[in-house]
Amino acid sequence: MRKLILGMVGAAALAIGSAASATVTIDSSTMNTSGPDVVGDILRINYQDSGMTDPFTETLTFTNTDPGEYVLSLVTTFASVSFTSAILTGPSGPINLAIQFNDPTFERWTTPTVGLLAGQYTLTIMGTTGVDGQMGGHIDIRAVPEPATWAMMLLGFGAVGFAMRRRRAPVLAQAA
Repeated sequence: MRKLILGMVGAAALAIGSAASATVTIDSSTMNTSGPDVVGDILRINYQDSGMTDPFTETLTFTNTDPGEYVLSLVTTFASVSFTSAILTGPSGPINLAIQFNDPTFERWTTPTVGLLAGQYTLTIMGTTGVDGQMGGHIDIRAVPEPATWAMMLLGFGAVGFAMRRRRAPVLAQAA
């Protein structure tokens, strides 16, 4: 039983270990920002701004020092804000974020899984604020485990399964 628990803990560590490994620092922003903070397996940068003109253009420049596969999400929690475009520029080329979810309470734009090289990136956000003239929300950067990580995790699960299958059940003496 102990080997099984250790195997499962190891597999979980492999699956989760690389998720929050991005090293991001904020270089500049036209909005008020805080973070990045680690929330589970996500790096989160909170943003807010007020007294904005309509339409608006805001930028966030950050440096990523850990190249890898990532998904970037832009979320606003202000119902009056409507993004019209969001573009990430940097060493990996321009990457357009696409609307993923939009309802009366919030809006989310994301990238597909993209390979980000180490370097400086600028996220340019354009949209309208409606009557409020303010916006807020967060930007999430989530690392996607690489194929080698998945292979090691599957190998670990296979080894645990093999070890469990090899165990023999104790034979009980039977009276004839």
